[in-house]
Amino acid sequence: MASILKLNRNPGNVPMPSVSAEYLVEAIDEVLAWSSLFNDHMDVESVLRNLRVKGSISSIHQAIENTPHLCVEDDVVYSDKHGRNLNIQHSKEVASKHFKKTVEVLSILNSCKQITGLAVTGSVAAGMNNDDGDVDVMIITKPGWVWRVRALAIYLSHKHPGGQLLCPNMVLSEESLWFEKTVYTAREMMQIIPIKDSNGITKLYDVNDWVKGVLPNAGKKPLQPLSKKRDYPWWWRIMKLPLFGQLAESFEAQRRIKQLKSTSTSDEAIYSKSVCRGHENSHKTRIEAEYQNVLEAIS
Repeated sequence: MASILKLNRNPGNVPMPSVSAEYLVEAIDEVLAWSSLFNDHMDVESVLRNLRVKGSISSIHQAIENTPHLCVEDDVVYSDKHGRNLNIQHSKEVASKHFKKTVEVLSILNSCKQITGLAVTGSVAAGMNNDDGDVDVMIITKPGWVWRVRALAIYLSHKHPGGQLLCPNMVLSEESLWFEKTVYTAREMMQIIPIKDSNGITKLYDVNDWVKGVLPNAGKKPLQPLSKKRDYPWWWRIMKLPLFGQLAESFEAQRRIKQLKSTSTSDEAIYSKSVCRGHENSHKTRIEAEYQNVLEAIS
């Protein structure tokens, strides 16, 4: 596993166009080690999307056929190095149910002209969720709208009948879409489910084109369009007034940034005029630490 570990330390590195069968097996093992952190089991296409080297469906099948500890059952790839999650079907059903419960609220956000990008992220985007889990969403706004749009999303999550599961933990301005170059970030980006793209999601991938070097077989998932539902609170009309809206944005940004920073305990959280990234559970840091431990254990 030394070669994969070397690749992990240089996430912007572009893999060779073709790889040996032995190296491809190492790359598959690395993907399965990653998915084991989430108790997930990937199908062949998902393994291909997550490979750190160039490959194909046929090359994956061929590599697995010649590797005793790997197998494919019902198009799902398994490894003897990791246990099987017997409850995965339930987790997938929960993810689907949770997504359906938020469709109406997502449709309201989808109709908002100040939002240029909307996507489901996290575990639901990966296709599985816990019974007590929520639906993480990323919202991309026009410049100068981050904190007003966040206020709208938070209001919907608390007041709308279908909003209880909505978690708008990432609201970004179009001018602040660059993400740090890590394997974690690349995989999170390539699993998001785009709901709306009025050039916001397109800009996200253009700005972070380094991801192509980390995951050479992955592409942006197709847009999953929803209807547009205009069911805003009364105060949203005031938020859109030119002068008052700008004052409201400045006021909301100032007070919320101060409030959130004063209670933040995570290095992953970012609060600025153009970014609200409320990653207070340090999920990325924990997963990356566990990831290295799993890689070392199977090397």
